[in-house]
Amino acid sequence: MINFRKIFVIVLVSINIVVICILFGQFLGSYYIYNILSEDNPVSETLSNPAPVEKLKVLRLDSVKFYTLQIGIYSEVKAAQANIDRLIEIGLRPFVSSGPPYKIWVGCFSEKNNGIVLKENLEKKGFEIFIGEGLINDRALKFPSDNSFMAGKFAPLLGEYNLVLNHSLKMFVSPHYSVYKEQVWSEMINKIQEEVNRAISKTDQILQMDESKNYYQELSMLKEKAIIYGQVLDKIRETKRDEAVLLCQGYLLELIDCYHETIEKVTNKVLIN
Repeated sequence: MINFRKIFVIVLVSINIVVICILFGQFLGSYYIYNILSEDNPVSETLSNPAPVEKLKVLRLDSVKFYTLQIGIYSEVKAAQANIDRLIEIGLRPFVSSGPPYKIWVGCFSEKNNGIVLKENLEKKGFEIFIGEGLINDRALKFPSDNSFMAGKFAPLLGEYNLVLNHSLKMFVSPHYSVYKEQVWSEMINKIQEEVNRAISKTDQILQMDESKNYYQELSMLKEKAIIYGQVLDKIRETKRDEAVLLCQGYLLELIDCYHETIEKVTNKVLIN
């Protein structure tokens, strides 16, 4: 005879296991939720006289992929200068990544295939080029868990700049103006400029605080890059040309680079102090 009681118990246990796995998976996923501060403490070995371990908070923001046209890899900037000059001559704004190695990037867009036409046009002009890939938020901000300034002021400020970068990539799906109509461009640019101005305003507020003195240089540079980026977006409305889109994307690459440098330098400073 079939033991229905035994089968019921087995099924019940199986269901419990599945539920536990789902809950555990949700827990792991929630560890990396956008803009969440979490503890980051190494596991220490058991010692007879263990040294106190400083607890750290970590700001992990979602990584966002973008694409760019990469023209060469160079051990020195001067080796790239000829191509930089040629790109400027044809009306483009190349970005040179921090190095070595140094990379020349043109454009910053979220849909890879939308860079093919520009790639082919530049190849016809004699450039050796390929579509490269980059990441926003490829690093995390770390600071002592008892640092209320970093948790309450600095981390939320990074969230404001992260919003600007994310929404910029949603706008820049392509290096070409033709992907949107004029009104759509205008509405999106207005939205980005509002977010840029909000980030700048909050930066000014933080710069007036005594706790920000050690990070004045980094915050001032980030603010400067944001101001320029917000202003240059008007060029797209004025000219309605691909060159203006690529110009703005060049300034966006500079803002992304400065944002990453700010995270890295401030983390180093706050952990040393």
